[in-house]
Amino acid sequence: MTTATYRHYSGTAAELYQRFFVPSIATPVSAEFLRTAALQPGARVLDVACGTGVITRAAAEQVGPTGSVTGIDLAPDMIEIAESVPSGGAPIAWQVADAASLPLPDESYDVALCQMGLMFMEDRAGALGELHRVLAPGGRVVVNTPGRIQPLFEVMERAIADNLDPHLGAFVSAVFSLHDPSVLADLLTGAGFRDVTCTEYFAVLDLPGPVEFLWNYIDLTPMGTLVAEAPEEARAAMERQVLGGWAPGVVNGRMPVEQPMALAWGLR
Repeated sequence: MTTATYRHYSGTAAELYQRFFVPSIATPVSAEFLRTAALQPGARVLDVACGTGVITRAAAEQVGPTGSVTGIDLAPDMIEIAESVPSGGAPIAWQVADAASLPLPDESYDVALCQMGLMFMEDRAGALGELHRVLAPGGRVVVNTPGRIQPLFEVMERAIADNLDPHLGAFVSAVFSLHDPSVLADLLTGAGFRDVTCTEYFAVLDLPGPVEFLWNYIDLTPMGTLVAEAPEEARAAMERQVLGGWAPGVVNGRMPVEQPMALAWGLR
């Protein structure tokens, strides 16, 4: 890939997240997550690691104008975009904060949600402990993370490691580091939640074509800057290896993937 072509797919991580990740991945995996959350009109909802707010806005619609929703993310640029997207239903309060140190009162929410965020947190126990603290007695927590890594992502990890940096390739697999639902359940139990249940579900992803998916995915992650600094020849070799590995899975120019998801929920 030439530098000019690479830059065609570039943008800030938050911009790419909203433009690419939300429709391709975050929205398809959210349906079962929200069904499990079973949000009711009037509920007070907290969405941690909210990104640009796909779950936050869906929650606001479901709890309606008598409810309230708070969306929290560690990245200010994610919150900036979240604030710019129109929403309906409940009012939404957006905050930049660390999930392990929430600037929120005790027992102030009925439901706490975390979609595809816990695997990136350094202090997972601390973050879940904070969700337990801010939930009212009987409040519900729902957490999901990507399940077992699929061949598409294994191909990407291997190509990045082979052509750029083995440690850089490891980021791809790190996304799937909490793939086991029972581990999620143990974390919730350890944080003090009761009646914890876990399961695996499958989300059908309709991913863009290989070149678009590869470069958008890389650029919205912490890999983006380092890959951009790599020699053009190394990027081109990595791209060739990835596209060759992905070719059998391309259907009408797109890549359908059935991605397993780990899901756990419990009560305060």
